[in-house]
Amino acid sequence: MLAYPSPRTATGALVLLGLAAAGYFAPVCFDLAILLAIAGLVVLFIDLSLTVRALRKKLILERDFPAADTVARPRRGRYIIRNDSAIAIRCRVYPDTDPDLELDCPVKWQRVRSRSQQDVPVRFQVNVRGEVDIGGAGLRVLAGIGLWVLQYRFDWPEKLRVYPLIEELTRGDLFAHRRRLWGIGQHQSKKFGRGTEFDSLREYNPGDEFRSVNWKATARAGRPIINQYQVEQSRDLMLLLDCGRLMHTEIEGRPRLDRYLDAAVHLAYLALSQKDRVGLIAFDSEVTRFIAPSRSPRQLDNVIDAVFDLKPRFTESDYAQAVTTLKARSPKRGLVILFTDLVDSVSSKRAVANLSRLARTHLPVIVILDDPAVPELATAPVTHHADAYIKGAAEQFISEKKRTLTQLRTRGCIIVNTAAEKLNASLVNEYLSIKARNLL
Repeated sequence: MLAYPSPRTATGALVLLGLAAAGYFAPVCFDLAILLAIAGLVVLFIDLSLTVRALRKKLILERDFPAADTVARPRRGRYIIRNDSAIAIRCRVYPDTDPDLELDCPVKWQRVRSRSQQDVPVRFQVNVRGEVDIGGAGLRVLAGIGLWVLQYRFDWPEKLRVYPLIEELTRGDLFAHRRRLWGIGQHQSKKFGRGTEFDSLREYNPGDEFRSVNWKATARAGRPIINQYQVEQSRDLMLLLDCGRLMHTEIEGRPRLDRYLDAAVHLAYLALSQKDRVGLIAFDSEVTRFIAPSRSPRQLDNVIDAVFDLKPRFTESDYAQAVTTLKARSPKRGLVILFTDLVDSVSSKRAVANLSRLARTHLPVIVILDDPAVPELATAPVTHHADAYIKGAAEQFISEKKRTLTQLRTRGCIIVNTAAEKLNASLVNEYLSIKARNLL
């Protein structure tokens, strides 16, 4: 606890100072100022002692914020001032400041009566993902006859879990996408024919394929029996998140990795609603997160919990290790969505080599965001010799990127190269197109 003179005390000190200055003309004024100063010091000491004793362990500040939040979305919370003492107080809350936390707290002083509490509503917004320590708060108090401001400090150990934009899952165009899936037949129903999922046994009919004969059942029944299959509709969808050095860049004010996480969660939600098995691999120089493909009711929660605190690292991404892990732990052919960036020849060559290997057993979809600043630099007029170098670098970057994407397409990869504001829609539409064409 800290204590310092209140504005009322400062005003009294100025009055005494003026009275002492008047002693230059009337000596009695100086003597009166000395007497009043001595009396004021006694009153200050008594007021401070009684106020501190009255409030000791009887003044509590609590924070009621949600345990989880969504990045870059305003939320409401409150501070609770609890006064269990026998005196009324006036107080004001001063939350800690943080560049990643926008907090709007009322600046007016609150009056809290004896043995009562007062709520202080606040609005806040967190601009980073992960477990965020949003700090504590100070409480400044005026009590007694208001000669002292007492400042108390309160800290809370709880951290706020900040998730990607998962609240968008319940609105927007996702329900329209789900209706489109139903329209193209991508819903759960039995379709018989040459599928991969066993359904039942039946007697052989002329025209049936001999490779469908179940020889053990035929031996037991004494007549030809064949396996009947239904067309498999549940597919494996693996989300590969590149968390290496290339993910530190920002696209229109938001980190590239954050935009990829939002899109990955959206796609996982939609795929699980269609009974696809969804898994995840996050990697940089090593594989940092792995979730096996599943369509359990809690799989979306598992995916969100695995990615909400992912941070990019300044290391070179190891595509080879990511592909090896995927093929070893999820060998079944499925759809692989890789969220990455290709900005230099070294990373591009590694990506092409390893994704070409992946395309032999899976269907890879490469998601790359366009940075609008690069085309602007490539088309900007040259007014200085430095502008020529910048323009040339931007044009070379665009040329190398086109060449890399062409190589990936010719080796069996599907490319989603889009602007940031169209990422979610473009990715979902590509997923719908793959389902509609039965490319898996």
